[in-house]
Amino acid sequence: MQAVADDIRTVGWSVSAVLGDEIAPPWAYTVGLWLSHQGPELTMFGLPIEHMTVILNSIGDRIANGAVIEAGDQIDGICPCSLAVRPVHESWRMTSMFAVSDRYHGYVRPAYLQVVWPDRRDRYPGDPGFQFKYEGRQPLLWLPRDDNPPGVWTRIDQLC
Repeated sequence: MQAVADDIRTVGWSVSAVLGDEIAPPWAYTVGLWLSHQGPELTMFGLPIEHMTVILNSIGDRIANGAVIEAGDQIDGICPCSLAVRPVHESWRMTSMFAVSDRYHGYVRPAYLQVVWPDRRDRYPGDPGFQFKYEGRQPLLWLPRDDNPPGVWTRIDQLC
């Protein structure tokens, strides 16, 4: 936690990452944007940790420089594709998915936005025709946890 606190004090936020394995793809999320810049915290799933860290830090820089990022936004200019921003339903905040944030903030549960990447046809998870080979790499956090398709993400607390 000291490294997270040091990052927040120095930069304004930290990116926490969970390495993927044979059970679940990797994911990453910010801690501190809400506290330092009154912006939303951000999360991303299913890409290499290094890529998600660069993307989340780039969006964090935009927020730190006054950009307002909201659910429904499209973000361009960070990677070759457009990224979509979706809300994270409050039911996901009751899981261990954001454990470092929960530990850092205590009983406070800042709102999160999910940064979602498209398939090669520019379709996002949940869109008709989204390529099957990418299914399950990104949870549909904008839906209540109980409304998500059963899978690794809905069982995350049982797997950790």
